[in-house]
Amino acid sequence: MIEKSEILPLTGLRFFAALYVFIFHIHIRWPLTENPYVKNILDQGAIGMSLFFILSGFVLAYRYSSGGTAYRSYLVSRFSRIYPVYLLAAVATIPWMGVNFGDGSFVDTALAVSKVAMLVVANLFVIQAWFPQMFNYWNDGASWSISVEVFCYFLLPLMLPALNKMKSTRLLLLGAGCAVFSALIGVSAALFDDAANKVFYSIPIFRLPEFVVGICACLCFMRGHGRRAGQSMQVVVLGLLVLYLSVVGSKMPLYVGHNWIVIPTIAFLLVSLSAGGGILNWLLSTRLVVWLGKISYSFYSLQFLVIIPLVEHHADVVGEFSALNNPKILMVCAFLVLVAASAVAHHFVEEPMRKWINRKYQEKQRGSRHDDQLLAVAK
Repeated sequence: MIEKSEILPLTGLRFFAALYVFIFHIHIRWPLTENPYVKNILDQGAIGMSLFFILSGFVLAYRYSSGGTAYRSYLVSRFSRIYPVYLLAAVATIPWMGVNFGDGSFVDTALAVSKVAMLVVANLFVIQAWFPQMFNYWNDGASWSISVEVFCYFLLPLMLPALNKMKSTRLLLLGAGCAVFSALIGVSAALFDDAANKVFYSIPIFRLPEFVVGICACLCFMRGHGRRAGQSMQVVVLGLLVLYLSVVGSKMPLYVGHNWIVIPTIAFLLVSLSAGGGILNWLLSTRLVVWLGKISYSFYSLQFLVIIPLVEHHADVVGEFSALNNPKILMVCAFLVLVAASAVAHHFVEEPMRKWINRKYQEKQRGSRHDDQLLAVAK
């Protein structure tokens, strides 16, 4: 699989997806507004996760659809990209694992140790999203999406060859079918009022359709379809989505229920932005926004490291700094702290470790080839 050059507007878009999720996580704890229309938009910040998964499918299909890279090399590349910061966030949030050891009795202690062991194993192998009952422990409330991504990463090289062979009409039909299926999960929750439906929000197999939509959109784009989708329509389409969320918003009990409109909108924007041109393309390609996009993975991963201590010590923080009693000021301050932490993590952990892991793997591969050559000569 041969990697292609980066599409800068999509890198910038990643930051706004992460920002929307971050504001949502602040808002559900300390409401930022009472305006019903703005509140509806902020209440649905979790749809930023749909943007993440669709964008991930699009970008990875764009980079790797040509083939040419071994499956193992691809997995090492993905591992080096996500695991160092993922591990950093997990270690940093250990004090807030959330396991109660009870009164110290043998039964309580054994149960607590079992919970910790389960959490550690699930997080170590990035499979926590398959167990939504652990959603409120440790930093699983954020890292579950990394678990979904890992599942999609494993499947991408297996899906791409088949999808590449599909005609464009079939790709469109597949993408539409995935969008409908994804939306039906939320619609079922609205129709039957079954709280159990909420577990399907994070289980990877139910988020896979969004990833597939991204792949289909990318393959259609690479075949020349939609390149003239109309840059002038970018703001209009995005505006219609915002208007829809402001009116409908929280009337849908599960965020993915909005996917009937969210997925087509995102797919259109990804294709349009990739084609170039338009005010959004310019904005998302500016140096600052692209840089924010590059640190957005650290920004997303470390957000609970900022939010959880704020939740636990909010009264003390507000008592010391009364201005932070205003949720908007609190959000801005938390945002600035998170950006600073994300920049440090990106430049001193994420990038150096990614390069180090890839370099070590390449050295090992060269060593193996050299040993094979020596064996061939000996024979």
